[in-house]
Amino acid sequence: MRWRNRLWLRLAQRALKNRDRERALAYMDKGKDSISTLQDQIAYVNLLHGAGRSQEGLTLLGQIIDQKGASAAYERRAHLLRELGRGEEAITDLDEAIMLNKDNYLNWYTRGVLNRDLGKYEEAIRDLKQSISREGPESIISTYYELGMTYVESGDPAAATRWFQQSIQRPERSIPMYYFMLARCLCHEGKPEEAKQVLLQGVELADRYEAQADEGYALFDEATNYSRGAFLTFQRQMKESFSFRLLLADTNLQLGDIDGGLQAIAEGLARYPGEVELYLKRAMLLSAAGRADEAKENLRLAVHQEPDDLRAYAELLRLLREEEGEAGEEAALELLTVLMKRQPRTPIVCYWAADSLYRLGRYEHALDMNSRLLEVEPDDPANYIQRADIYIEMGSLPSAEEAMQQAVKLENSPEIHNKLSYIQYLQGHNEDALLSLQQTAELDPEYEQHPAYQSASGHIYKEMGMWDLAVQAYSRAIRAEPRQVKLYEFRAGCFLETGQLEQAAADCTRGLELDGDAAELYSLRSSVYYAMKDYPAAAQDMQQYLHFYPEHPGAYYRLGQMLYKNREEEAALAAFDRVLSLIPEHADCYLYKAHIYFGQLEPEAALQHIVSWGLFYDKGAPVGERVNAIRSLEGFTEEILEEAAERLRGMYGQSQYLS
Repeated sequence: MRWRNRLWLRLAQRALKNRDRERALAYMDKGKDSISTLQDQIAYVNLLHGAGRSQEGLTLLGQIIDQKGASAAYERRAHLLRELGRGEEAITDLDEAIMLNKDNYLNWYTRGVLNRDLGKYEEAIRDLKQSISREGPESIISTYYELGMTYVESGDPAAATRWFQQSIQRPERSIPMYYFMLARCLCHEGKPEEAKQVLLQGVELADRYEAQADEGYALFDEATNYSRGAFLTFQRQMKESFSFRLLLADTNLQLGDIDGGLQAIAEGLARYPGEVELYLKRAMLLSAAGRADEAKENLRLAVHQEPDDLRAYAELLRLLREEEGEAGEEAALELLTVLMKRQPRTPIVCYWAADSLYRLGRYEHALDMNSRLLEVEPDDPANYIQRADIYIEMGSLPSAEEAMQQAVKLENSPEIHNKLSYIQYLQGHNEDALLSLQQTAELDPEYEQHPAYQSASGHIYKEMGMWDLAVQAYSRAIRAEPRQVKLYEFRAGCFLETGQLEQAAADCTRGLELDGDAAELYSLRSSVYYAMKDYPAAAQDMQQYLHFYPEHPGAYYRLGQMLYKNREEEAALAAFDRVLSLIPEHADCYLYKAHIYFGQLEPEAALQHIVSWGLFYDKGAPVGERVNAIRSLEGFTEEILEEAAERLRGMYGQSQYLS
């Protein structure tokens, strides 16, 4: 019987040499009573663990430890415990193994890997370096890799790079993942050209693995001392990266080689057809190349493959909006309508739908969708901010403020206080707006130096009539952003209000030097020149403003005033006529024309325009008040005013006119 058990053991050893683990385990099971050496016992444990019979392996290792106290048995048991998720027990075994045998690299190696699993990176680095100092060439390559992985996980890719480079120094002992991880670190360090060269070697080796009937296990087993479980882990990682094509596409994108990136994705899809990650990456590459339609098509393919993967929807929404304007927004809403049917209570989907309706100006529907959003996610301040934005567009500022107050309760952030301040400012609640703005600065002291904070302060001070404080705030904003044209406009308005006309004109001029198309600055400077009684300059600036807004009745009216002041009467009449062609009921234009005609000794024309002024002046007032208003006009003779008053009274007595 003993000779038969020894035969089974010999057959098991032969099967192991041939890498036939299944048969080796079957033979070991038959001849287990003859297993006496520690080496054979450990081999049997490894086979049991590889076959999913880990508990039997642990039991056997416990017996070996009780009988022999061997460090190798402690190390193996720790290895099994680690893979079973029992890390702390494994550490205890490894401490025992190292106490028994400090010279065995495997004890240090296993404890190093386990410490990394537990997030104890300093201890892991220490142990793995101890392992390297004791190892020979047959095993050290994999330790270089594990040390590199430890540095990656600890957030030091530069250090990881150095060890990954060591792991590929002997290509016959390297596996595809070594090249992949080195390439990833090189990309992270901003070295895409080096990364690409390394990655191409990894791709070539990965393709060799995949071409084998055993998916490369024989090549892997020959190159490393890793277990079959490790091989399966590496294979999974390789497949998750689509045979490294995803990283290769990214690397090419960093190098500006869009075609190379697209080629990598095409190779990936040939091996992994229909994979959403590859469609998403190809869409990114096509978008970067300006091929938006093809990008959108790939995103639709991704949606077709995974109709609940929100990443494809998010990018497709972005492209539709960027490329197609309002039509794109309609298409976005159509897409979201389909998605809403699949995920009616997913918060981000509700948010997107409300946002799309908001962008299309369908505010009531947007508000309804936002209400649904708040039902499913009442604790996200962003949802209340969205609600406030909708209410602002609807003109319901108190409701907008209420929504922002809810956001503040959920998140006491500077951004929310800042928006709340803006809504309070829009309502004229300037003291509250100022307090909210100051709260923003208290939460984010750096924001107090930001031009946006200073300009917002200036707006509030201006509305409160605190002109000096407004000027100071705008001045600080200008010092921070001296090329921001609107800031000069805001400060110039304050200078105009306080009669500092030279400063106001200078600000307008500086703004126009920065942007000659800033139409509002021409209009403002025109008002400044008018206040300075420089009527030719005022008229010239107003004509510049009309170049941008040729149908602006208010601008023609002001131009008429300036020309009138400059005694350019015919030009003034033409300006007032242009206003009346746009707004026939503009009463003041008739009065100016009456003054001009009266001065030109054309009393009938003056009379007719006084009547027209009375006809449209304060249209809600009774006729008697308008008649009295005519009689109180200055600059005309009493006879003309009386005649005009009588004509107006007579006109209101004619039913034909009234009809």
